[in-house]
Amino acid sequence: MQSNMNSTVNILDLCDEMLLTILNKLDNVDVLYSLIGVNQKFDRLARSIDFTQSLDLTTISSYGDDYSKIKSMFNRFCFYILPQIQHNIQCLTLDPWSMTNILSIENYPKLHKLTLINLKVEMANSIFCTNSSFVSIFQHQISNLVIMINGTSGYRHRWRLCTSMFAQISMKFTNLTHFQFDLITDCIYTLELAGLPSECYSSSIVHLNLKVKTFNDCLWLLNGHLSQLHTLVVHVEHIHNTSNIINNRVILAKKKFLI
Repeated sequence: MQSNMNSTVNILDLCDEMLLTILNKLDNVDVLYSLIGVNQKFDRLARSIDFTQSLDLTTISSYGDDYSKIKSMFNRFCFYILPQIQHNIQCLTLDPWSMTNILSIENYPKLHKLTLINLKVEMANSIFCTNSSFVSIFQHQISNLVIMINGTSGYRHRWRLCTSMFAQISMKFTNLTHFQFDLITDCIYTLELAGLPSECYSSSIVHLNLKVKTFNDCLWLLNGHLSQLHTLVVHVEHIHNTSNIINNRVILAKKKFLI
């Protein structure tokens, strides 16, 4: 019997299970960008819940200085891919490159987790501290919010904006349970929360991760303002007056408290 050494197998002849095993080793964004609209079989597989629930669109920006490539990919996602899968999306990770166009689509009925990275203070302020369409659409929908702010603005300017931003988000996002407010910058600054009125805190938050100026800010957070809080992960710039820590040991014992 003569074997045919030149025989080949068309990838389209593989069963769905084998194709999904291959595709699951790839990034979701790459799968969607490469396969949506290619043919009926690939299109159906790419639209599956495995590839459309969680998208990290910051991977597109990894093409560095290839502006035309980045713009082309974002345009394809914004105008062709996302409108077809937006009803499946539950988690989005965005950066300044992707944020404006992606969020302008607005109709993400299942979106509950949003991660925004490398934001400038001014951009974040325009999103959360103004009457933006983003806040009006998502303030009762987002339950898990991660904000990572980067930039080089002056210390006091940034401190005021960031503290105000924290308060605005806590007040407006009524169903927020997990909140990470991360300040990543070459200028050293932190939130100063002690003294903020009680209405600036969300009673729905159970997990909070942030940077604060002093340990008094930690104690202020734990002084009944966040009644549902069970986990606080905090970076403290200055820890002093240890008697306050001892006097509040009962309060701290009720929480998972990481410094």
